[in-house]
Parts: sequence; C-alpha cells; structure tokens
Amino acid sequence: MSNSELDKIKTTITLSLGTKNRLRKLKGSYSYENYVNYLIRLRNQTAHVENLVELQGFVRKQAIYSINQYKIIFEYNRFNNSPSFMFDIKINIVRESGKIIPLDEFLTKFETDRDAFTKEYLLYFELLKVAIQKEIEPLFKHNGAFVDYFSWQKEFDMLNLPKKAFEEDVMDKLERYKYGERMF
Repeated sequence: MSNSELDKIKTTITLSLGTKNRLRKLKGSYSYENYVNYLIRLRNQTAHVENLVELQGFVRKQAIYSINQYKIIFEYNRFNNSPSFMFDIKINIVRESGKIIPLDEFLTKFETDRDAFTKEYLLYFELLKVAIQKEIEPLFKHNGAFVDYFSWQKEFDMLNLPKKAFEEDVMDKLERYKYGERMF
C-alpha cells in the first residue's frame, strides 16, 4: 500500500479510509492543502454570512500583461472576501516596444487567426487570469476556451469567489460577446 500526501503528514487528526477516499475524490487535481484551505474559506464564509454589515471600498491594483513586444497595463479590484466583490478589469495603457499605442491598433497588429472583436475578449480573459493569479491562486490556469463558462464556474467555485464576481466578470462578458458588443 503506497503512502499518499495525506498519510505522510504527521498529525493527530484520525481519518477513516472511507473519508480519505471521499476527500481524495473531491479534491480532484488540487493539493490536499489547497483543498483544505478551500473548505476552511467556505466554512468561514458560510458561518459569517448572516452577521455581515458591508461597507464596500474597493482598492484598485495595477498589473502588467506581457506578450511578445507588447505590454498591457491594466487595473482590477484587489480581492476582498465580500459577496459584492468583482475584479472589474480596465485597460489603462497598451505599449509596443515602449511606445504607447491605442488598443485597437494592438488588436489589429497582434497576430492570431481571430478577428479584432474576438481578440478583445481573448485579451480580457487573459487579464482576468492574471488578476486571479495575483490575488487568489498563483498557479491558476483556466481549463478550457474563454467561452467555456462551465469551467469558469467550477474554477470560481473552487477558489471560493463570490457568485457576483462570476456573474459580472465572466457571464456578463460572455453575454456581451454573444451579442457582438465591444469589450473595452
């Protein structure tokens, strides 16, 4: 019988084999530590939901997304554990080899086989991934195409992000994409 990660940890916590197997199945590809932290966050959120009086003050953070000779400087909301939280990503500046260029110019120059409209949404979801990596989980990788909202929903749930964040940061953007509305 091989030792799992959980078996190697010295602890006073006793788990039955059935519980270990259920835990192993539920955690999926996440490490035990990340999954236990997720369960703790979920418990805290559930336990304190009724006692919340919320005064919301979002703090904006700045980040840089680099691809080839381009740098996209953007802002998003710093994560706080609030049911009203959303990343609310906004692009500030696009640079090509240090020179500021308009976003539309970047979208037409950037080489992919997609039209500029689809590139805009691809870029937005790349920026969303960067924000999640910086604020929540450094190893976060989205599993699927940017339009795969089932993967986004599963990932937001696993990261214990509020439903409002999923609705505003993913579903609202995918609806706009579906109806041909510009992203930025």
